[in-house]
Amino acid sequence: MVAQTKYYVVTLGAVVLLTLGSAGCIATRKYVQTQAVQPLQGQIQTVDKKVDKVDAKTTELDQHITDVDRHAEEGYSTANANAKTADQHAQDAAQQAQGAQQTANKGVDTANKAETEINNIDNYQPVKTESVLFGLNRSELSDDDQQQLSALTETLSSLKHYTIEVEGFTDSTGPKQYNLQLSQRRADAVVRYLTENDHVPLVRIHVLGFGEDEPVANNHTRDGRKENRRVDVKIMTPELNGQSQTQTSNLPATQ
Repeated sequence: MVAQTKYYVVTLGAVVLLTLGSAGCIATRKYVQTQAVQPLQGQIQTVDKKVDKVDAKTTELDQHITDVDRHAEEGYSTANANAKTADQHAQDAAQQAQGAQQTANKGVDTANKAETEINNIDNYQPVKTESVLFGLNRSELSDDDQQQLSALTETLSSLKHYTIEVEGFTDSTGPKQYNLQLSQRRADAVVRYLTENDHVPLVRIHVLGFGEDEPVANNHTRDGRKENRRVDVKIMTPELNGQSQTQTSNLPATQ
């Protein structure tokens, strides 16, 4: 742009000189220097100053553009870094959300299991049974009977929830009302031994005498009546998680 301007000024001067020559004007060098060249040089200097100002403005504008570019690059770098940080935060949040979902699922599973256990807490099943036999018109425990009961209660240490059913029976000999009382005395004798000697909490025991009801054998035979003079002791546990608390097999009733 500066070169074009100077070219324009020089060309203008040449035209003036040619014009003066072609018009037939007689002038001395001094006249030409004073009247034509000097004013033209002044105009050229003025134009140069303007050009210099334009150049300075152009330089300033270039610097401004450079600064803008630099700021833009810095802004891009900052934005890119912020984007990466935001992406990392998003990934962390997603992992945390996944972990929270897994925890929630475990909580639901635990709640479902707890609900199942609560629903089954009263659904007791026998895990071990013993039958203690008595003599005719007797309600006392023999030494063998006591050992039999102690062996039964040894399994209680591995159980957290349990209850014991104690049911007394007689054969059909004698009056029905008397047999009912005798069956109760037999059951009471077993309960007393379990609580006093084996330290079973009384609150865990349910006891009842049935008399001559629910015979397990024929009362018309001697052996059958012997089997019916008994106390059945059942250890009961609730079904938790669909299973009884222990895998102990039911033992056959002792006759």
